[in-house]
Amino acid sequence: MCNKHQIITKNVAKDFLPKRPQDSHKYNFAHTLVIAGSKNYTGAAVLAAEGCLSVGCGLISLAVPESIYEITVSRIKPEIIVVSLPAEEHGSISDKAVDEVLEYIQKRKVETICLGCGLGREEETKIFVNNLLKILVSPQSSFPKDISIIIDADGFNLLEIEDKKIKVLKNSSKKVILTPHTGEFKNLFNLNDEEFKKLQLEPCMFVQEFAKNNNSVLVLKSSNITISDGEHIFKLNQPNSALAKGGSGDVLAGIIAGLVYQVKTYNKTLVEYNYLLKSSVLGVYLHSQAAFLGRQQKTEFCFTPTDIIQYLPEVFKELI
Repeated sequence: MCNKHQIITKNVAKDFLPKRPQDSHKYNFAHTLVIAGSKNYTGAAVLAAEGCLSVGCGLISLAVPESIYEITVSRIKPEIIVVSLPAEEHGSISDKAVDEVLEYIQKRKVETICLGCGLGREEETKIFVNNLLKILVSPQSSFPKDISIIIDADGFNLLEIEDKKIKVLKNSSKKVILTPHTGEFKNLFNLNDEEFKKLQLEPCMFVQEFAKNNNSVLVLKSSNITISDGEHIFKLNQPNSALAKGGSGDVLAGIIAGLVYQVKTYNKTLVEYNYLLKSSVLGVYLHSQAAFLGRQQKTEFCFTPTDIIQYLPEVFKELI
């Protein structure tokens, strides 16, 4: 059972929507760096970056391993910058890419990072993910404290665990957003059957405790979604089999990443809620409602993750 939680509704989404100033330019709405993709998962990178673009982010760079650079450029929308990173022998991002990414973040004034969609699970990529995060979230880091980080899919799967906690977040100077589904969560923390059953039956308590202990906002995906920053809990109860397809989570990660800076800067309502929490709640609502509208037109059989992006304008019209 979930006690003391809020249901994510249209009114909640309206409250968390950023109010965009008209006298603005692209840098008013952030530069987001999406680090994603591998030889077997080019689509995940494209979906995440285009999800980010679809919610009003000012500038998007997509960093992919050099093994898929050309095919990514041929598939991506022209508004998105594509950056090539060193790849290891299997076509995933190499651990040698850390310095290049850090230099790009500094030179191009990146405010938000979306890490993980389709990265693959090679050992070199695991080293890359943990070493990059170690630098970005360290209290001694020379990088701005307000860089926001969203970790999804293989970015989550590759995290190092120590004493049932995410090692790199133990002494973190900033909260991050984590967006795993229940299966990824079970595998990373090696939950036994009893623990996994508790997670499924009492997600609110589980998610709240985890977020509090790991300095994060946890967006735990299932047929219903539970979100917590360690204090507040939000829940979306709108199961939809149209979303039960590979790529849906990549779009969601991109949507949340594209919203973070906008919500932080241009949403001044309900200040008791952290902007990372508000961005996650708003992103989950937009994603879910787009799928609900799309399903009505295309059916739950024919609706695809790409269609989520196509129906987002209709959802925004309902909120503005």
